[in-house]
Amino acid sequence: MRPPRFTRPSLFLCTMALTLPLAAIAAGCAEGGTSMTTTSSSSAGPGGAGGQGGVGGQGGQGGVAGEGGQGGAGGQGGQGGAGGSGGAPSGVVIECPGAPLTPPPQGTCAVVKQGTSGTIFRGTVLAPDQTFHRGELALDTTGSIACVDCDCSASPAAADPTIIECADGVISPGLINAHDHIGFANNPPKTHDGVRYTHRHQWRKGAPGLPKISVNGGASGDVVRFAELRFVMSGATSTLGAGGQAGLLRNLDVQGRMEGLPIPPADSDTFPLGDSGGLMLESGCNYPSPTAATAIADLEAYVPHVSEGIDKAAHNEITCQISGANDIVQPQTAIVHAIGFNADDFAEMRKDFSTVVWSPRSNIDLYGNTASVTLLDTLGVPIALGTDWVASGSMNLLRELRCADELNTLHYDGHFSDLELWRMVTTNAALAAGAGDIVGMLKPGYAADITIFDGKDRKDHRAVIGAGVEDVVLVLRGGKALYGDDKLVIDPAFGGSNCEPLPVCGRDKRACVAKDLNGITLNQIRTAGEAFYPLFFCNDVTPNIEPSCVPWRTEYANGITAEDDDGDGIANDVDNCPKVFNPIRPLDQGAQADIDGDKIGDVCDACPFDANDGCTSLDANDIDADGVPNGNDNCPEAANSDQADADADGHGDVCDPCAEPNFGTPLCPPKPMLIEVIRNPAHPEHPAAGSAVAIKDVFVTALRPNTGNSRGFYVQDASLKPFSGIFVFTGSTAPQVQVGNRVSITGEYEEYFGLGEITTPIVTVDEASTTLPFGPIDVADPATIATNGMFAEGYESMLVRVVNVAITVVNSDGPAGDYDEFTVTGNLRIDDQITDAALNMGLNNTCAVGSKFTSITGVHGYSFNHFKLMPRSKSDVVFVDCDPFVP
Repeated sequence: MRPPRFTRPSLFLCTMALTLPLAAIAAGCAEGGTSMTTTSSSSAGPGGAGGQGGVGGQGGQGGVAGEGGQGGAGGQGGQGGAGGSGGAPSGVVIECPGAPLTPPPQGTCAVVKQGTSGTIFRGTVLAPDQTFHRGELALDTTGSIACVDCDCSASPAAADPTIIECADGVISPGLINAHDHIGFANNPPKTHDGVRYTHRHQWRKGAPGLPKISVNGGASGDVVRFAELRFVMSGATSTLGAGGQAGLLRNLDVQGRMEGLPIPPADSDTFPLGDSGGLMLESGCNYPSPTAATAIADLEAYVPHVSEGIDKAAHNEITCQISGANDIVQPQTAIVHAIGFNADDFAEMRKDFSTVVWSPRSNIDLYGNTASVTLLDTLGVPIALGTDWVASGSMNLLRELRCADELNTLHYDGHFSDLELWRMVTTNAALAAGAGDIVGMLKPGYAADITIFDGKDRKDHRAVIGAGVEDVVLVLRGGKALYGDDKLVIDPAFGGSNCEPLPVCGRDKRACVAKDLNGITLNQIRTAGEAFYPLFFCNDVTPNIEPSCVPWRTEYANGITAEDDDGDGIANDVDNCPKVFNPIRPLDQGAQADIDGDKIGDVCDACPFDANDGCTSLDANDIDADGVPNGNDNCPEAANSDQADADADGHGDVCDPCAEPNFGTPLCPPKPMLIEVIRNPAHPEHPAAGSAVAIKDVFVTALRPNTGNSRGFYVQDASLKPFSGIFVFTGSTAPQVQVGNRVSITGEYEEYFGLGEITTPIVTVDEASTTLPFGPIDVADPATIATNGMFAEGYESMLVRVVNVAITVVNSDGPAGDYDEFTVTGNLRIDDQITDAALNMGLNNTCAVGSKFTSITGVHGYSFNHFKLMPRSKSDVVFVDCDPFVP
């Protein structure tokens, strides 16, 4: 048997998933022609003198009228400079026809029907720019989304579906934490006696009069797993954590830790200037090792930390990285922090389609200030949200959302709608990570990463923003339950009866830790992690020594007062943005930022670069300005209002360089080749290990046991030539195929301890037959496929049969060990690797030397330096006088 290992498992797609038009959501519903009522609204926000309301029926850029009022359809607010832009649109709300759903007697969701073809959730469904009331979300059996609509009955997943009704449930994509340093999870929050810094190197290294903040690094595997569970409990399914462990979260910046996503990892870069030693320059660019633009040109996502601070040295960092040879402001770039930026810097980001990752709690705690996010939004730059780390940031993503929401309410005049805050942890975070083709949105063909929130008391996007860990009803990664309500998780629909009980704030929950981590238990990781900080706090409890989210420095020590509505230390009557926080930073040269000199501060100016306010409005949710929102745009960074997509792979023609469809990944699929080409080292086109490969019209011949983290299946083409079989490795993911299925596969060719295999596979079932079109290859002389046999390498991973053999060695590895193998005629080993996990199908080494077999059929495998024949079932072994399997 092969030793376990950790690597990213596979993504299984049905043919249907490759043909569903993603742009269909933009037209109303993803599928079908269901009648419905649509409305457009502004989210209720805090009161104040909002900006001018938008066009009637759209909710507009303003419309927040009066104290606590509801944004109207084009309502008129106060003067533009006084109160920011007011409430922003909350998207289209679709009132689906049909009777209201009935809440279950207990909990939020209930399984009302068991089925076999897929799963349908009913409730409030949050699509990228639509909210379906009484909507449906259908998942297929491969862990992908099949339909988002008012009625998914036309989807193949609805042929005989399991149905879960969530009358008060709000169904969201799994949340994405766009910034964390999970390797430092072995720290509690670090207090620093009210000290505020102006640059990150001051607290990292210490500065005159300013204490150094010391943190532990190198968190153990179990502490990292504990931190991942903490995020899962807050509804997250993915993270950019600069590290991570297999299982639980998808680690989008770690190769082999993305749990099957067919995308390259993002590059998280904490020190893009090479300044980890603490160098701070107020001018000049003589940094140790600046990242060159050419070094990131081929990346799908680059996530550097830039300008973490409020002084001139912080601003100099972006000055030295925004143009020339070290210009890292590119379409694939998502800049973390960006505190020390000004309006010109943000405008350049807009031109280059870059994103900002905002970590407000950590920024406020360390510097008393954060990025000018209202200005970012006005200039049309998307914003994602991240926790940073527990040392100065938020313990989980819901606490970070809480911080952003409090700042928005108290200090930003309600600039952001609930929808926009929610986008920061879904659509925008996915795009920042380079994963916007496959996660972060509820769209057909996307991975079924889903979180359901309790919406009894908070509706729509507010149910997410205002939630605590107890309000998280269910978390699915690829359709697989990770955490949720006890009764729901243990239901056969989710198969979580062996998930560990976890009481949370008076509610019975389950966490599927041991199940997802191959035996590493909830108790084990809690013991490791809670030595530093608790796993969770309830929604109405402030976490212990939680870093502050209240802007504070000695310059604005009094906070919000009757004379200072935004708490920036500048009285309303002389404040150029009296409703929006904009203190004078050390980099601002003694005055509130106002680049056009119109006496309206940049953070509340609808036209920061035009004193006459004659600018065209920019939309961060449509960065290419083609009229199609980012989440529904098949080319979000290239204007294509027609959304033409000739190969229907979700990538518009104007931004798709691939000749073949490449759904769910930016990588172009390789040209299909024969397995013989991949496996035969003597073939002139034999690929190097690590190469992308594709095969088609191959048949599943056997499956590894559905346990552990070395799962997978064997495929073979119908030629029956040597070298025409190969193993497909799926890690800890159960293969969603059956023997006899005809499949197509894209992945990477690897040699693992001598066994040729395809890893990180994308598997498409082209034909679901369970009958192979060929039989096993008869091998006349067993010695020819035994170790060192002339055909051993060629028949590796192929279905073969030997006849009229007898046991020559009872225990092939004795007396030193016993691995349930015996040896037959020709020195050929027989191994139970495929059958061992099945009841009464492990070899027991009790048959004596000389025991005869009419035939033994199986896949010809290789492990621990030996070729071995591996039967698939008892019927593969036709014995004469002794059954070698466990009785």
